[in-house]
Amino acid sequence: MRMRLTSTGKRVLVIAMVTPWLLLVDYGVASLFNSQMRHLRSVDEHLTKIAPLWENFRATHPGFEQVKLFAYTDGDGMFGACGFVASNEQLSELRRFMQSTAPPRPVYVGSVQVAGHEYLELVRCTKKFAQAGAAKRSQAETKE
Repeated sequence: MRMRLTSTGKRVLVIAMVTPWLLLVDYGVASLFNSQMRHLRSVDEHLTKIAPLWENFRATHPGFEQVKLFAYTDGDGMFGACGFVASNEQLSELRRFMQSTAPPRPVYVGSVQVAGHEYLELVRCTKKFAQAGAAKRSQAETKE
């Protein structure tokens, strides 16, 4: 006996066959055409490439401990920085460093706040205090 598909059964079968392809196109191919995603990926690759330069810059230029570089989503994807610096001169120095790395997208430092030397010193002292407390707790736990 031969089974025949009803019109509803045929529709369900077509939907089941087409849906995976639509999802593939939506998630896979569409991201290739999304310029912001391409730009953010290029900034992420740039960040990986310049990581040693950034660490060297931070080691030789005190005051940038509270600054983080990242791929910023505004402007169709930008090379961004956020955090705190002590002065406008340091902010300019940060911008010059970022631009000197030949970034694939424009530089954005609008999320970097000029907080002053006192604030940054307070942050450093707080971190040292927290680390010392953690070390003392760790030593006390190992003695028990």
